[in-house]
Amino acid sequence: MKRKIITAMLLVCAGLLSLALREPEEFTRAGMSMNTIIRMTVYDNERVLDEAFGLLDDLDRKLSMYNPSSDISRINANSGHDVDAHTLNVVKDALRLHEITGGVFNPLIGAVTRLWKINQADGKMPSPESLDNAVKLADIRNLVISGDRVYFREKGCVLDLGGIAKGYASTAISMLMKGRGVKSAIIDLGGNVHAVGSKPDGSAWRIGVRNPLEPMGTPALVVDVRDCAVITSGNYERFKTIDGKKYSHFFNPLTGESVNSELLSVTVISPDGSLADGLATAFMITGISKALEILGNMAEPPGVIFITQEGITATENLRPVITKSLIPVTFASGWKAP
Repeated sequence: MKRKIITAMLLVCAGLLSLALREPEEFTRAGMSMNTIIRMTVYDNERVLDEAFGLLDDLDRKLSMYNPSSDISRINANSGHDVDAHTLNVVKDALRLHEITGGVFNPLIGAVTRLWKINQADGKMPSPESLDNAVKLADIRNLVISGDRVYFREKGCVLDLGGIAKGYASTAISMLMKGRGVKSAIIDLGGNVHAVGSKPDGSAWRIGVRNPLEPMGTPALVVDVRDCAVITSGNYERFKTIDGKKYSHFFNPLTGESVNSELLSVTVISPDGSLADGLATAFMITGISKALEILGNMAEPPGVIFITQEGITATENLRPVITKSLIPVTFASGWKAP
């Protein structure tokens, strides 16, 4: 009898050891959504990819300015609309970012962006009169939330959540995967990367930060991260040239003017994808000095990497995270995370 029990125990232990030594199975899927190329890699749970892509498509249908049946399009067309929980959360996140950045991040910037038509090579500047009117419509006091309803105080306002939508989506997908027991995954929404957990071997994920001077070449640096988003905004992909001058797709909400700061790109690292996405956009407008001031006022500031023609500046809280850099990194003096 004892021999049978011992044999059974040995078989159980052998089975557990075999399970522990088994290489995790990798599943990767690519597609298109949110007007960009999507790629997700997950371990030991292929089925969750169906849910993840389904959630992403659902968010795209709700948040896109270019889908006439989306929540955002309905709000913009009718000056108000009842919305679902995800849309409401993104609008609330956008208002939070407006407060954090002192108004630099503005979800009502759509009236301005429509005038500039950055994606159209028409060579035309918006008139001063049209910009003045768009700036008035971008006044954040025109955006109101009442229960499940989002509406405008002034007709003609345009809600644009493009500066935050992919960041929100990456966090939503990360939470979905974790809820399904996933411990290792990478979500890449057109360069907006969200690392779920650690790599299958327990080590950190290694994420390259694009070099804006060589956007298709070797990354400027590498960061080791776990359970967080790594989101970059830059002026090297979307811009417009008028009379030989380059105009970026970043706009000052107080003037309606296109902004070209000293920054080529900003990368924000945070568990909160909405926060990372919104701050990366805002900091491209503010420049480094004002960005550091904003971070210094935050209770739990994220890590930020600023790249200019002169080099790389990073916040002090990223010193242990940056593991490799082709360009020397200066850590911001006079500021560090609380």
